[in-house]
Amino acid sequence: MAFGSKIAIKGISVIIGIPVGIATKKAVERAWLTARPDDPPRKPSEPDVRWTDAVGWAALSAVGIVLAELITQTSAKAAFRAITGNEPPAQPVKDENKKDEKKKAKAKA
Repeated sequence: MAFGSKIAIKGISVIIGIPVGIATKKAVERAWLTARPDDPPRKPSEPDVRWTDAVGWAALSAVGIVLAELITQTSAKAAFRAITGNEPPAQPVKDENKKDEKKKAKAKA
């Protein structure tokens, strides 16, 4: 059942993630155009791109990506609970977290 649950949560994430990604892209572009009248610098290789514009666009885009991922994952877990009545499968632990856990275990020993 765990394998099927992992596939289900990934499918739900894709279904939710596509419209969230589109909405986030539009929101980031609107936020840029509200703050700056010029079009955002999509590529640093574009002629006449200023450093401040490139860094500002990168920061705004990064915030949008993080928020979209957070909204997608939270919504997918809620949808999984509503559809199945079960808790979603646990996310795998990243290598960075494993290193931190090993350090904590060594410190306690």
